[in-house]
Order: sequence, then structure tokens, then C-alpha cells
Amino acid sequence: MLNLAIRGHDLSNVTTVEALAEKTQVQNIQTLQLALGLSFPDWPSDAENLNPGLGQSVKGILRKRNIQVGILSCYINMIHPDKTLREAALTKFESYVRHARYFGATMVATETGNVLPEICYTEKNFTDEAFEEMVQVIKRLVKVGEEQQMLIGIEPGLNHPLYSLDRVEQLIQQIDSDYLGIILDPTNLITSETYQNQVTLVEQAFERFGEKIVAVHLKDYQIQKDKLIPVNLGSGEIDYPAICRLIAKKKPGLFVVLEETKDQAIREAVQLIEQVLIKER
Repeated sequence: MLNLAIRGHDLSNVTTVEALAEKTQVQNIQTLQLALGLSFPDWPSDAENLNPGLGQSVKGILRKRNIQVGILSCYINMIHPDKTLREAALTKFESYVRHARYFGATMVATETGNVLPEICYTEKNFTDEAFEEMVQVIKRLVKVGEEQQMLIGIEPGLNHPLYSLDRVEQLIQQIDSDYLGIILDPTNLITSETYQNQVTLVEQAFERFGEKIVAVHLKDYQIQKDKLIPVNLGSGEIDYPAICRLIAKKKPGLFVVLEETKDQAIREAVQLIEQVLIKER
């Protein structure tokens, strides 16, 4: 059993919450990872704009279609080199944490940013200094999570200071809190040279810090010119049957988000995963 979810912005031509609910239901999905600014770019969604009424309204509209917000996304550059921009981003995230319960969310999610203004691959992220700076910021965010009793979901990736399973373990050791969770996206941690180790990576993650894993992203990919290019689930290289079987065994009911699988391909992906899980019964 898995709690399959999609990102709201992987559905095209959605401009209202009602349309989002309807299109999600059609894809045989009941759970969303919702990034307000990406699903509804015309909405004001900064720190000063969020309010309990907005959250309750979104939750109520979705509930009519039996849809829920599992994960509220607020992806920021938490270690932005411009301290003014960094503080604005952190204030925004903290506002999302304070308001997440009104949307019905179980956590607020983010990646760990970049030492450069833009999110990109740079080995400058891999220094101890960058890691320690990130740890101090996450401590601040987790403290707000503890105050609000809201999980803080942190997603590792090669473009960030939290770029390996070793670094994730270090983070967990330094921040001892029930409100720190890890969102595992194995595709974010592999390259064109290491992709064949994808299942082993997921196995090791569950062995090393499985109690902290609060969601998994399934992002399929094809390798083109030594780069991983996202594609709809089932049309690329990810070994989703092995990964889904592992998750279902280790953490039944875990949020599994079909990232970068778009529109009609979502329903097809759900069917593929259901077929895998049926064979395991």
C-alpha cells in the first residue's frame, strides 16, 4: 500500500482550485503536493498573503472531490548569499509552516538551497562551511515546526549542500527533532554514471535513516548526452517496480509523489504502480 500523490503543477491548464480538484480526481489520485506559487502563479502567496481563511477554503474545495493536501511546498534558497533575500525566503517558509494546518497538510517541504544565487550544480556546495550554514538554517525552521507541531520535509539533491546519504545522516545527528523529516528523491542523488545504483541507494537510505523518511519522489528519466532528463513514469530508466516494492514493505502508506509525470500520463503511471503492488499481495 502506498499513498500516491502528484504535484499540483504537473497538471496543465489549471487556474482554479476547483479545476485542480477535478483534474486530480480524474487521474485516480487523492493526495497533492501543493506549491501555491507554481499551481496558481497569479495568486499572491508570500509570507504576508497566507491566512487561515485561504487555507480553509482550499481544503474545503479539495475535500468535495475527496482530495487532500499531503505536502505543502515552499521551495526556497535557504542559504542565499544575499542575506536580505535569504531572510525574506526564510520568513516566507515560516509563514507556510504556521498556516499549513489550515490547508490540511502534514508537512512543509523544501530543498536546501545553494551557495550561489541560482540553483545549479557547483562543488562549492560540498564544503563543510556550506553544510554547517545549512544546518543552522534548518535548526531555525525545525524550531518553528516544533512550535506549530508541523513536520519540516527536507529534500536532498546533488545541486545542494545536502548532496549525499552521508550528509543526510550528519544532518539528522545534528538536529535531534521529531519534526525533521527527509523527502527522498533518488533521481536527485544520481548521475549518468551512477544511475544503475538507484535501487541500492534507496535501500541504503531506508537502512540508514528510514525512520526519518516522510515521503519519496518518483521521478523517471532518460539519459541524454550524460544528463538525466525527466520523463513520464514508465518511459525511462527508473526501476520503479523495485523501488515501490521496497517502499511498500518498509513504510506502507508512505507518500509517493509522481514528480514530472504530466497530465494523462499520471493515470497510466498509477495503473503501472498498482499492477506492481497487486503482484506482491
